[in-house]
Amino acid sequence: MKNLFLATVLALLAAACLVSAQSHLDKPVHDAFLIERINRDSSVGWTATKYAKFSDMSLRDARKMLGTVLIDPVHNLPKKSVLSARAPAQSFDARTKWGKCVHAIRDQQQCGSCWAFSASEVLSDRFCIASNGTIDVILSPEYMLQCDTSDYGCDGGYLNNAWNFLATTGIPTDNCDPYTSGGGDVGSCPTACNNGAAIKLYKAKNPQQLNTITDIQNDLQQNGPVQAAFSVYQDFFSYKSGVYRHVSGSLAGGHAIKIVGWGVTSDGHNTPYWIVANSWGVDWGLDGFFWILRGKDECGIEDNVWSSGVLL
Repeated sequence: MKNLFLATVLALLAAACLVSAQSHLDKPVHDAFLIERINRDSSVGWTATKYAKFSDMSLRDARKMLGTVLIDPVHNLPKKSVLSARAPAQSFDARTKWGKCVHAIRDQQQCGSCWAFSASEVLSDRFCIASNGTIDVILSPEYMLQCDTSDYGCDGGYLNNAWNFLATTGIPTDNCDPYTSGGGDVGSCPTACNNGAAIKLYKAKNPQQLNTITDIQNDLQQNGPVQAAFSVYQDFFSYKSGVYRHVSGSLAGGHAIKIVGWGVTSDGHNTPYWIVANSWGVDWGLDGFFWILRGKDECGIEDNVWSSGVLL
């Protein structure tokens, strides 16, 4: 009788947890009360808004715009300090230094392909930078979704697997294999370009994780944008401007992005931040970019940062 009672209690608890999780995911992405709270409190440091693209979305739907499998830093691959310790500049923006080599914001749409977008964009930028602008190509995240069997297409991927694929296999240009997976369906790995031409692959060289904030800054300043992953909470979807830090809302998942620089606010608070390129289109945030608190590992942004050379 006692065992039956215990089993019943455990079953009820499990059912309650399942219902709670389901109801959490079925809530609208935008929480009007939370947005008002953020905008009312100037100490938060950032402003929030409602976006039309999220108007009919639940948090479950919005999770499709994430897609990075986060690894506990303890279990990451060994990190390497790749540059000598030097004092970085107070501010830096790769867009200012390298201009056209830092390519435009893209939109992954309803596919958990951020891991492929951010990795391919970093590699694209670095090919342009390393070649002094002579190799100015947009590389294909679609090819990674289709051909990287160590990851999961629109269902997500690991940053270390992505860079291993870029180093060992490589990817073609976006013109060769354009993005078609925005609706969540991924095709088979192609044997020729979309127009029938032979596939030319561009490869990464010696990808590695960066060990310290100084390493991140020095590598970015010398070689170009880097890839990073962080935990996304519900409030992040409503980001409009300012230096993001998590205020409230449930964890939605992991997200990979491209860091292009850093700075310090000029509002009297001198808040340090990273300048980050997202892959949700130019109609989100700061024309597709956002700032996030720097130096405090906000949402794990400094835990899993990747850099790479290019095979010219």
